[in-house]
Amino acid sequence: MLTSDEVERLREAIIATIAAPIVGSIEDYSWEAIFHYVKNISLSDPTSGRTKLLHDAVDLRTQTGWSLKTIQLPNLNPGLTFAFVIQRADVITKAPALGFPGLTVDSPPATLGEAIIYHWNQKLIQDRNLQGVTNSYEGILCKKRNAIEYIYTEYPLTPLDPTTFSWNWSINRNTGEAGKGLQGKVDGKLMLVWYKNQKQLFKVQTIPEQPIQLRIERNRLTPEEYVKAILSTLQQKIN
Repeated sequence: MLTSDEVERLREAIIATIAAPIVGSIEDYSWEAIFHYVKNISLSDPTSGRTKLLHDAVDLRTQTGWSLKTIQLPNLNPGLTFAFVIQRADVITKAPALGFPGLTVDSPPATLGEAIIYHWNQKLIQDRNLQGVTNSYEGILCKKRNAIEYIYTEYPLTPLDPTTFSWNWSINRNTGEAGKGLQGKVDGKLMLVWYKNQKQLFKVQTIPEQPIQLRIERNRLTPEEYVKAILSTLQQKIN
């Protein structure tokens, strides 16, 4: 979790980011850039190419990596559950390579679930090795639409134990038929959802009782103010 100094850096970085008139909201690369500033780790120039490796930020000194996500929620109350994409999981196409020959969407839910977890664990372990990471986390910035209220929360990323999961297709409440989402639960709690059409794997998390909460005063620069400030800073850097 963030130190008190890092929380202050996060607050400052959010204020600076949402002040820019060219930024609509904090997401994707802007969140990655903010997080690198917060942790004081080197940020690579995106023009050099971006990888599809799991960890969006890596501190090589501590061998710690973070998979960074942002999500807009209706409220930021402790106990609220939310889902977000963690992987494109085309386990049907990759079934033979994963060790599940003959796997189809009509296979038993437990078999599909086992393949999904194997696919995810393989990605996590492989990218840890490639990126020199020993400790993995999800670093999630949750935000409200007003761009004033935020929370940061962090969850450990470890390989999943397939023996703890039970799998079933979601049921359409109107028709009573199986829906498109394959739900993975642990002790009755929803943890994963795999959608067969989009082939995307979602993870379900819960806002903890004491997340890092930030309320920001929103001040936007005009385009003229923003451009002049940036050019002035660049000129000073050149000189």
